[in-house]
Amino acid sequence: MSSPRRFIAGAVCPRCALQDKIVSYRDAAGGQVRECISCGFRDVMTEAGPVEEVKTRVNQPRPGEPTLSHEDEVQIVNVIDPNPGAKRRDH
Repeated sequence: MSSPRRFIAGAVCPRCALQDKIVSYRDAAGGQVRECISCGFRDVMTEAGPVEEVKTRVNQPRPGEPTLSHEDEVQIVNVIDPNPGAKRRDH
């Protein structure tokens, strides 16, 4: 029995490059399927998982934003209260 089709928010189709057109579901054989409702692209994922990560607006850099690699240096930022003696009002 197949499962209901659900949209993958932010997913970009590997074929037509349209965003928010990919649905995911399990077919009758139990395989996980992703399919584009716009161009008909269809990919059945194996038990090992997808070959390529689905591109979303979350895991892609913004235009003009530099991409980070695992070798980039991470810097810790400390936030210092500019007025430590003032009473704090929480709303």
